Amino acid sequence: MASRFEHRRPEDNEHVGYIELNDDGLFVPFNLLQQPTGEPMELDEAEELLNAAGLKNLAEEWILTNEDGSTTRVRIQEVTRESVVVALALDSETVAKALDLTKSIELQLPTDRLQPST
Repeated sequence: MASRFEHRRPEDNEHVGYIELNDDGLFVPFNLLQQPTGEPMELDEAEELLNAAGLKNLAEEWILTNEDGSTTRVRIQEVTRESVVVALALDSETVAKALDLTKSIELQLPTDRLQPST
């Protein structure tokens, strides 16, 4: 049975992800959104991958799949162990529309509705 535990960056004790021990004795790194960020590997490799990524990826744009199946570009506002709060990512096209800029969406973790923007 797989076992997942928090990983904290050694130099500043910042929580940067999770590491899961799989049934084969290898370790799978997960970001703070509880999404896998690599294939099964040795523990030191999983730790290095999470340490290098840090929190940088949270500052990037993400794609939210809405309940109706459409997608929206969003930015992460807050992440806890249980949920993530996102808000619309603004650009010249969305600024021209009438938007509620204070609206945010909270998703329970883990979620498959949020993917990195490529």
